[in-house]
Amino acid sequence: MKIAGIICEYNPFHNGHLYQIEQTRNVGATHIIAVMSGNFVQRGDVSIAPKAAKAQAAIDSGADLVLELPTVWSLSTAESFAKGAVSVLKNTGVTDILSFGCECDNINALKDIAERINEASVDIKLKEYLDKGISYAAARAKAVSEVISPEAEKIISQPNNILACEYLNALKGSDIEPFAVKRNVPHDAKNDDSFNKSASEIREMIFAGNPAFKKAMPVSSYEVLRQYAKIGQCPIGIDALNTPMMAVLRRMKAEDFKNFADVSEGLENRLYNAVKQSTSVNEILLRAKSKRYTMARLRRILICAYLGIGKGYSDMDVPYIRVLAMNDKGKEILKEMREKVAKPIIMKYADINSAGAMARKIFDYECAAADLYSLAFQKPLPCGTEMTNNIYIKE
Repeated sequence: MKIAGIICEYNPFHNGHLYQIEQTRNVGATHIIAVMSGNFVQRGDVSIAPKAAKAQAAIDSGADLVLELPTVWSLSTAESFAKGAVSVLKNTGVTDILSFGCECDNINALKDIAERINEASVDIKLKEYLDKGISYAAARAKAVSEVISPEAEKIISQPNNILACEYLNALKGSDIEPFAVKRNVPHDAKNDDSFNKSASEIREMIFAGNPAFKKAMPVSSYEVLRQYAKIGQCPIGIDALNTPMMAVLRRMKAEDFKNFADVSEGLENRLYNAVKQSTSVNEILLRAKSKRYTMARLRRILICAYLGIGKGYSDMDVPYIRVLAMNDKGKEILKEMREKVAKPIIMKYADINSAGAMARKIFDYECAAADLYSLAFQKPLPCGTEMTNNIYIKE
């Protein structure tokens, strides 16, 4: 048995994701674990479909075992997102390979950048450029170009290469081998190939009512989305949560925003003033955005405020391993995991009670996130569904 882990969001699962699984199997992986974010995603947005739908689509389309990356980590910076997801794979005790998609598949080049990007000299230059008022991404690119090389700057300018470097840093001290799969469609790209579309383009097509999006997805994944659309739980966009989010945000004071990760340098005042002047979440974002504060960062902060997720949690390991879906091969992985796992395995709600206080705290956040996400459904669900959801098992 050779087990590969894939860190994913599957928002939604498309042909590029299927390609990554196939390429990973081609290098000898017999079993695939997907560590997947749930109802909220790292770009600071809601998932287009509930995590139960995404987990089912992943299993139906080629993964063997789906484990949850809790919302605390899925709504964090690239560094914390990577650390959290890699900690899940490390703690399984059985993962041999970490497969990730990126624009550059030169592992040695990525390792070199990952090794040097946190050097003090890079940090000094980064701060110098930030003080000049340019955006974080541009400041980092300039710092990397100057301290490491212009070639490194070209690599780090691509979002999935940034995540790849964070994965490589998070893997340090483990025996898990990295495997880079070159993406056949760049992040957020638009192209004329109906078979290969980025997730963002597919989401745009779905919301626009363009049926051609289904050509870019495995039939199994499309069918899951169709099933959830029938019951009014797909597609979900952040606009559907505008009223409940505004209700929470309008009750907050400026100092309240300091309780959330990534709020610094007076950003709490900027957010507070934007909330008071705005009538929608999108309007808040437009008022608060600047060269220094990216839209993704602001969206994550606002969603964390809505969900009540405070700062500090995403810096630690995920305190449990929660199973969302599996097939027969997934059962084989679980059998081996039970002999080597470093954290409690959560199969049902009762399991969390013996997993420790921190696990209980993180799971409470997960329950709240599910309750507040469901307000976007055509027929919102009562509270507590996270405690009763069953694992999807494909026989």
